[in-house]
Order: sequence, then C-alpha cells, then structure tokens
Amino acid sequence: MSTETEPKGLQVPPDIDEYPFGAPPKDLPSFEDSASERIDDRSGFRIETVDLSVGRDRKRFMNVADPLYKGDPNYIAPLRIDRAKFLNPDKNKAFRYLDVRGFIAVRDGRDVGRLTVQVDHEYERQNGKRVGFFGFFECVDDRRIAHALLDDGLRWLKAQGCVEVFGPANFTLNHQAGCIVDNFSRPPMIEEGYNPRYHQDLYTSFGLGKAKDLYIWWIDLDQGLETPKRRRIAKIADRVRQREGVVLRTGRIEEIDQEIGRIFDIYVQAWEKNWGFAPPLREEFLDLAEPMKQIVIPELALFVEVEGKPVAFSLTLPNVNEKLPKNGRLFPFGWTRLFNLKRTEHARLWTLGTIPAFRKRGLESMLFIETVRNCQKHGITGGEIGWTLEDNYLINRAIESMEGRLDRTYRVYGMTL
Repeated sequence: MSTETEPKGLQVPPDIDEYPFGAPPKDLPSFEDSASERIDDRSGFRIETVDLSVGRDRKRFMNVADPLYKGDPNYIAPLRIDRAKFLNPDKNKAFRYLDVRGFIAVRDGRDVGRLTVQVDHEYERQNGKRVGFFGFFECVDDRRIAHALLDDGLRWLKAQGCVEVFGPANFTLNHQAGCIVDNFSRPPMIEEGYNPRYHQDLYTSFGLGKAKDLYIWWIDLDQGLETPKRRRIAKIADRVRQREGVVLRTGRIEEIDQEIGRIFDIYVQAWEKNWGFAPPLREEFLDLAEPMKQIVIPELALFVEVEGKPVAFSLTLPNVNEKLPKNGRLFPFGWTRLFNLKRTEHARLWTLGTIPAFRKRGLESMLFIETVRNCQKHGITGGEIGWTLEDNYLINRAIESMEGRLDRTYRVYGMTL
C-alpha cells in the first residue's frame, strides 16, 4: 500500500523504563489558554442537545454523517443496524459506566454537525482522575460550527469535574479512536474510523493538541515466510516452542463464548499498563464480540497455552469492509453482499496480548509466524497490524522486525480543562 508520508524511524522513548507501554501525554494545551484561533460566532446556526435513549434522536444523530461524505470513494458507512445498537443506552452496556451527552449543529434547517462527550467512570477508577472523551464527531468544513460543538461539549465535561479531555473516541479507547492524519488513499479496515482531511484543522484551530499517535502498520504476505527476516523469526519461534514447552492452538469454534472469555481475561492483564486503558465490562466485551462470531476464522484466532492455561493470544479478522455495502444499509439489497464474508483479500491483526509473566519469551513471534502461515492458507495477501501506541517501542520494534511498515496514523487530541 502506498502512503503519503515517509514512515517514521522508531525512536526509543526517553522514559521507556518508567512507561514501557506508552507514557501519559505531557504539556497538553489548556481549554482557556489555547483559544487564540477559536471562533465565537454562532450567527446563522445553533447547537441542539439530543437524547440518545430516544429512537428518533439516534436516527437523526446517525443521519448527520452520510451527506458529508458524498463522493468520497474511501468512505464506508458503519452498518446502521450495528451503529443504532451501539448508540442505544438500553443495548450498549458501556453506558453503565459512561455519562454521555449528544449535540447536533443545525444550519438553514439542516443538521450539519454532531458530537458526543462522555465521562468515563471506569477510566477514573483505573487511573485515579476524572477524564472526559469526545467522539462521533462529524461536521461540515466550517470552523465556527466545529468550534461551537466542541465548546459546548467541553464546557459540559468541565462542569462534570473532568480535568482532561481526549478524542476522538467512540466512546472510549477500547472502541474506534483517533483522527486519520496521514495516508488518505484507502478506505478504513474493519473496526476503524474514517474522517476527511479537514478534521485536523477543526481540532487544532479550536486549541486541541496532540495527545498520542496510534500507529497502523501494513504487512505484505505475498512471500509468506520466504524472506530472510521471517525465516529467521520462524526458526526462533520453533525453538521457543520447544524450549518453553508451550502449546500453540487455533480457536475452538464449538466453544466460541468461552474462547471470547479467555481472550478477555488475557486482554485486561496484557493492556493494564498501556496509556489510556480502562478495562471494559466483561459482559460489554462479550457483546462487542458478538458480530465477530459470524466472521472469525478459527485458524486466525490463536492461543498459546502453558499447562493448559491460555497465556497469550492473537486475533486476526478478515477485512469485511471489502464486502459490506458502502452506505451501511442491508436493505433492500445490501444483504446480498454478506455471503462469503470470510473470503477477503486483506485482514487486520486486530489485537494481541500476553500476560505479564510470559512476556519477552518469544510467544509473540510464535503467534506472528502461525498467523502468516494461516493467512496464506486462506488466500489473504496482506493487511494491517494495529493500532499500537506510538511510544510502545517494544511492540513497534517487533512489528518492524517482521517487515511491517508504518502505513497510517490515527491521532488522539487532548486538552486540560
């Protein structure tokens, strides 16, 4: 895949010993002191609040996006049936720990922008401070309207006692996160957000600053393991398997609910020290995984076990965005494209984790090598790895050693309140 920026050389973070999995952002701009370009002019439009627990408000909120992307060949609308469920407080268990406020901008009788802001009480419990997030941002290319949406949203967060805000995040960093800031040449892959170029300007002109970059890596699989680097890694992985006495197995589709539970148990341990992480509820995680049951390929859901206990996993998903209707609607004819969802050209290594006691033993290499082998069996020619935090040097260096190359950056913006 082509990119519009040269891949950045990986630098060892200066505080890697203290924060091996991503450091907290420093020197964030403040809400009051970073307003030099902020526009306070609301003539000709208004900002309204919406109640996402009301069906007509959810539908209205969802309808804001599509007209803004008319003519964009890379835009793929989320499946409306899934998005409606996700935004519904009665259906999405994340609302048990989130306080959410929704806003819509109206100009000349048309909805031209939207935003949610949310207080994440699970993040507060995990990290010891009240932090807000903003998400689901869409807007016409108009600083005045974007600034008004953000201003109302952040003032509400401040009134709730939040001391920082980060976004975009739909609703948290466990969900879709970040604003694309480079490589607009292709559509997003499964479970990724998408935005036009001008969103960067709307954020920075409001006064938001970079908090953290999330890296998306690309890997070509045409040669499989037949490159010098990968052959070397394959030999290492084989030695690790023999030395550690571990078992590498594929997913058991007949007990998929239990497998999802095993992934959750490893996930919350593996990600605990990552910047921005707050564990989802177990039942929320199971709900989020429900749509994936239809597309998961057992050979691409891998576990490493020690004495019968899973200690590491990786999950690679076929890029079903290649098959889904671009308008997000299954009716009247979109359902016809849902056949053979697992047969895609590309895939995304969506998540990988190892519990702390078994890190730095080469288990990740084993998972990578087996993933490459099994992707080839299913005709997958390449795909993504990520996202990863920009300063998670250990995992980024490992991806580069496997001949992954930095392909796209999603940026999380932040501000102190």
